[in-house]
This record gives sequence, structure tokens and C-alpha cells, in this order.
Amino acid sequence: MDVWKYQYVFNPLYRSYCDLLKVGPDEVHSIADIPYLPIVMFREHDVRTGNWVPEKIFRSSGTTGSIQSKHLVRELNWYHKICRKCFQIPVDKPEQYAWIGLLPSYLERTDSSLVSMVHHFMESSKHPENRFFPQISEEIITSLKLLQQSNKPTILIGVSFALIDLFARADVPVWDNLLVIETGGMKGRGREITRDELYQQLRVHYSGLRIASEYGMTELLSQAYRMDGHFHSGPTMRVYMRDISDPLRMIGDGQRGVINVIDLANIDTCAFIATDDIGIAYPDGGFDVLGRLDNSDLRGCNLLYV
Repeated sequence: MDVWKYQYVFNPLYRSYCDLLKVGPDEVHSIADIPYLPIVMFREHDVRTGNWVPEKIFRSSGTTGSIQSKHLVRELNWYHKICRKCFQIPVDKPEQYAWIGLLPSYLERTDSSLVSMVHHFMESSKHPENRFFPQISEEIITSLKLLQQSNKPTILIGVSFALIDLFARADVPVWDNLLVIETGGMKGRGREITRDELYQQLRVHYSGLRIASEYGMTELLSQAYRMDGHFHSGPTMRVYMRDISDPLRMIGDGQRGVINVIDLANIDTCAFIATDDIGIAYPDGGFDVLGRLDNSDLRGCNLLYV
């Protein structure tokens, strides 16, 4: 509630949106009353609370000629601190692992929040094997084999399509200390599949493959992870559901709706965001991501992989 009051006063864009809805301080008495800013506003405006100069600007991976969503980041170190907190609760400290990123390198995509997070984790762990691979090649197979031989705890993180292409091969080394983290949906790459179907495809040759999922986006500084069963948010983030046909009506647990996020890490931009993702929330705070609204933009980290 304190964050809402602060952003209503010092974020002109968000205040204008709330005022258009006729929802001001006199109408907001609990979290349930707080309006959520449509995520498209990050594409069309600079979303900023207060007066400051961004150290970093993250941009979404859009199609050629599209307008990218952008997130102004006041302090990059703040984002990395949040990433660590969100990661180490469900998994472990990032430095406990060697990191293989099936992603463009940091120098190739300096404006990607996902790449920045993985690059920071690589710098924290300082393992000599840490490396980005923008495409599938024999080099990534060789790197994984060397890590397998030493039985080193390793995280292979990549976008869904790249991982599907990789594990379609029968020669990818898999061992107990390997954890694969996929980071996105399937929009724009043919038939949309469920996450369970995705896991089945990744395990086509490797039934015991350990798989987790990360839920994040350019407009959020926090992440959620699915290690077993459902996604669970980091300590600065909570997910709620709104009615698909009525964006101002919230719905209860167990009902299919569209994801609204409170991300308190977005203290300098907007912490209350109405996404385009369809999902279900559960009483224990967990949630599932089922897909995206049909009219949402073609965007997301899978567009990093060509």
C-alpha cells in the first residue's frame, strides 16, 4: 500500500491512468482496490516514478520493425540483487553452479534483462566453463561433456525453442548434477504447446532430465521459478488473476484468467502490472502460465533464438 501511494504521487503516467479510472487515494483501501497498469504502456511510454536518469534500459525481443517494450532501470545492481534473491530461494546460490547459456552473449544483447541476469550469475560463479552459445553447435556438446566428466553442478539455461532443438539430438550429455532451465513460451513458432508437452519433448531421449522453468519479462525486475508442480514467485513478487472479458474484475484462485503482477522491485517504475499472460493462481501462492492472449504482441525471449 505504501508503494502504491508513492507511485500514485510520483509517477505521472500511472497517476493519470488511475485518475481516468476514477481510482484515487480515497478509493484504494486495500490491495484489492489497486489498479494495474497495462503492460503495453512500457512500449509506448517511459514508465518512471520520480526524477532520475536510468543506468540501464532493458528492451524486449520484438520482431523486425516492431516497437520494443522498454524498462528503465535506475540501478543495475538493484536488478541483480533481486535476481539473486528470486533464484536462490527455490534453487541455490548462483555461484554453486557452472553456467551454460543457450542465448546470445552479453555483448550481443546488452539490452536483454534475461541475458544480463545470466551474465551476472556467470560473473558470480567464476567457473572457467561459463559461456554463452548463441546457436547449437558441436562446441556446446563438447562443453557439456567436459562438465559431465567432472560431475560439476551445472545449469543450462535457454529459450524453449533452442532447448527443444538441442535435446532433439541423441548425443547431449545428461547427468544428475545438470539442471535445465527453460525461459519462455512458444508464441510465434508454430502450435502453442503446454509446459508439460514442452517437458516431454525435452525428455524424448533423456527421461530423467531435470527441468525447471523461469517466468520473467522485460517489464518485471523479479522472477518466478517452477521447480516442481507450479511457479512460485520471488519474495518481491505476487501474482493475481483478472477476468479475461473484464480487465477490471479480479477472480479467485483456481480460475483461468489473465495474470496481474505486483512486483515491489519495480519501486522506480510501476509495481502494478496487467500482463497479457493467461494463467491460474492457487491458494498456496503458486501459479501456472497457460499461454498468452491472442491479440498480444509477438514478443518474448524466444525471439532471441533464430
